[in-house]
Amino acid sequence: MRAALFVGGWEGHAPTHFSDWYRDLLEKNGFTVDVYDTMGPLEHPEDLHDLDLITPIWSSARSGHQEEFGNMTKPQEDGLLKLIGDGCGIAGWHGHMGDAFRDRPTYHFLIGGQFVAHPPGWPDNLQPKEDYIDYDVTICRPDDPIVKGIKSFRLTSEQYYMLVDPSNEVLATTTFSGEHLWWIEGTVIPVVWKRRWDKGRVFYCSIGHELNDLKVPQVTEIIRRGSIWAAEGKQQSGYENTGCF
Repeated sequence: MRAALFVGGWEGHAPTHFSDWYRDLLEKNGFTVDVYDTMGPLEHPEDLHDLDLITPIWSSARSGHQEEFGNMTKPQEDGLLKLIGDGCGIAGWHGHMGDAFRDRPTYHFLIGGQFVAHPPGWPDNLQPKEDYIDYDVTICRPDDPIVKGIKSFRLTSEQYYMLVDPSNEVLATTTFSGEHLWWIEGTVIPVVWKRRWDKGRVFYCSIGHELNDLKVPQVTEIIRRGSIWAAEGKQQSGYENTGCF
């Protein structure tokens, strides 16, 4: 299978560190991986017709888009939508996928959600390390192959509050305590989901502010399985369950 990673945006989120880790993960699972530092190739989807998987690793910062972080143009968005609609999968995590290209609403329709806050902070009310809290990730579809055998677990990181598409098939959630924003106490927000976009498969995981978050064994396995699930929609390749956690 062939994957393309689109890597860029705000350097404060270290996109190249994540892409190096993810490229290694994919290659260990039989992928051939191309890495681009521009969205330009999406303008010519006919040249990418043999892709099985696309992963954006692209960061914004603050609430308004800033041109120095790069952006996705309408022709590039159209190319991406065509590729996914024709059967290529898309997979990603955290802000690198869920907070990229904020002024492209159709992109967020494609992926099924948009980051808005990580209490006690949000894009224009940053609280640096105070944004790192202990929170639970609850597996809610334990029979789904992407999370099968993985028990619910606890993390210390940013707890993503997201606006999500109700058509998503949610595999894991998190519940907000209300400690920092009392009015969201008890709110359950998806953490991991999958969905369809015409013939294509979409996978997303909101965990991943730091690379060490993705190296948590349960998270690595969810990312691995979800990426292969998204890619195999085109070629129907299986994947091996490497164990339980």
